[in-house]
Amino acid sequence: MSQDLDSRLKGAVEQRDKLAAEAQRIAGRKEAAEKTLAEIEREIREKNLDPDRLDETIQKLQDAYAQSVEAFELAVDEARQALSPYMENP
Repeated sequence: MSQDLDSRLKGAVEQRDKLAAEAQRIAGRKEAAEKTLAEIEREIREKNLDPDRLDETIQKLQDAYAQSVEAFELAVDEARQALSPYMENP
């Protein structure tokens, strides 16, 4: 019975050591991710943007892009209409 307890204890200690090593690895990854996040937020702020409102900024840019494309399409259509009397019609 003593050997059984000894082997169980040995297994539990090995498992604990593995978990401690894994916890250290995870903590290192977390620290690296936090540093990366801080760097990205710093870069965003350097561009005079608020990282907490980035979704709003992206939406505004997408809306402005859509409006620009629409305005360009209208301008192209107006140019086509203006040139249509001078173009050959098939």
